[in-house]
Amino acid sequence: MIKIYTDGSCLGNPGKGGWAAIILNEGKKTEIKGSEKDTTNNQMELLAPIKALKKIPKGSKVEIFTDSKYVKSGITEWIKNWKKNGWKTSTGKSVQNLDLWQKIDQLRINGLEMEYVKGHSGDKSNDRVDLIATNYSKGISIDCELKKSKVSKEFVAEVAPSEIQELYSRNELMQKFAEKQYYLSSLELKKLLGEESYLFIEKYLLFEWRNWKLIPKNKKYWIIEKKVS
Repeated sequence: MIKIYTDGSCLGNPGKGGWAAIILNEGKKTEIKGSEKDTTNNQMELLAPIKALKKIPKGSKVEIFTDSKYVKSGITEWIKNWKKNGWKTSTGKSVQNLDLWQKIDQLRINGLEMEYVKGHSGDKSNDRVDLIATNYSKGISIDCELKKSKVSKEFVAEVAPSEIQELYSRNELMQKFAEKQYYLSSLELKKLLGEESYLFIEKYLLFEWRNWKLIPKNKKYWIIEKKVS
């Protein structure tokens, strides 16, 4: 079975938004992502599975994991009645985001399964798509596809253990954030660095992680700077 993790994010709601999906198929992991200039959070939550389902071969068994109850309920419950009512709600109103729901309907796969995942609950794939979608909505294009890195494909795919791959991705993100002087929230920083840094983050203490300095700002945000040799 192909597993898909999706998420969407929007600044301002409406405003600039980002979406992301991870497709897991027979041991292969594919990340897709993008952004829209003028959108909403729900539209981004819907666009992520649409983009992912377009890449799935016909006849595949698919399970989608989402932290959006709007998406899960819409696909598993509401859409059937909307169609019966001529794409109207039970109160006779037009369905919001109709064009996206109709695209979802066109792409529906027989036996499609939906699973709700609570956001920020420690699910690595859900946390990953959340991080990508959030930062795309903030104008930061995070490309952590290892095939585009300077490290050889052979090393990454065949030699490096998962811990090294994860470390490499973290360093790439740190570089992106440092270059743009991007402000991170404590929650975002925890997700990026993991439990080992929780104490420093909770107390808003300046600390170092490998080649990077983590500097607290206004007891609310963090910026990242590269350590001077």
